[in-house]
Amino acid sequence: MCQQIKNVNYDFVVFNGDCVDDPVDHNQATSFISELTEGVCGDRIPTFFMRGNHEIRNAYSIGLRDHYDYVGDRTYGSFNWGDTRIVMLDCGEDKPDDHWVYYGLNDFTQLRNEQVDFLKKELSSKEFKKAGKRVLIHHIPLYGNDGKNLCANLWTKLLEKAPFNISLNAHTHKYAYHPKGELGNNYPVIIGGGYKMDGATVMILEKKKDELRVKVLNAKGKILLDYSLEKADLNRQAKRKQRHLIESSCIWRRKNFWDRFSKMLAIFIKSLFFSVRLYFSKK
Repeated sequence: MCQQIKNVNYDFVVFNGDCVDDPVDHNQATSFISELTEGVCGDRIPTFFMRGNHEIRNAYSIGLRDHYDYVGDRTYGSFNWGDTRIVMLDCGEDKPDDHWVYYGLNDFTQLRNEQVDFLKKELSSKEFKKAGKRVLIHHIPLYGNDGKNLCANLWTKLLEKAPFNISLNAHTHKYAYHPKGELGNNYPVIIGGGYKMDGATVMILEKKKDELRVKVLNAKGKILLDYSLEKADLNRQAKRKQRHLIESSCIWRRKNFWDRFSKMLAIFIKSLFFSVRLYFSKK
């Protein structure tokens, strides 16, 4: 996949989970991380490792935290890229805490609840409100997942009204694009493929002035999606304006009809009244 971005002058890289798969020990984890960072020039380009559910599993999952520099010791957060706000969330595991495989050692419910407070503060922050574009990134999709997202009950109410321009997700191992509103989503959702090379994808976000463009490529370099957020916003605005004009036209036509009808009815009543008076005067 690194071959598909070798000619791209990128500012930073995000691995959206399940990239350090079920770490067994220090050597295996180091080998995974080294291979990934070397492929994207991670020695000189900022590289973010989002946590997927498979980074949380196996004997070295706790030790894996020591390989990363988590800001504020949190596996979620936000930052600005120019006038674009990037918000990253950690969904934790895809199974409940009381599932037998965890032996009662997991508490991702607390992690998800912490992020409710984080999201409330983030969505009301000056940085978020003033951003030109807003990108949401998390591993397990809230929309288009192949199972239940345990974050949905906690996060959906907050996110369904949040003005994100796009959400980038993973987890299902199958590429998918869900336009805004298709699944009740308040923003377009792109789900990356994987984990085998014949289904793997890479997403490229490119910002030029007010336009934010997202491209999705497969391992052969084929473009699966080329999506302009600015053009999509303009199309939605044009459709809203068109609907407004149609509705206004319908209102005007209805009003015009009732005006004419009222005048005709008044003339008819006057004529009828005059006829009745004439009838009785003759008698």
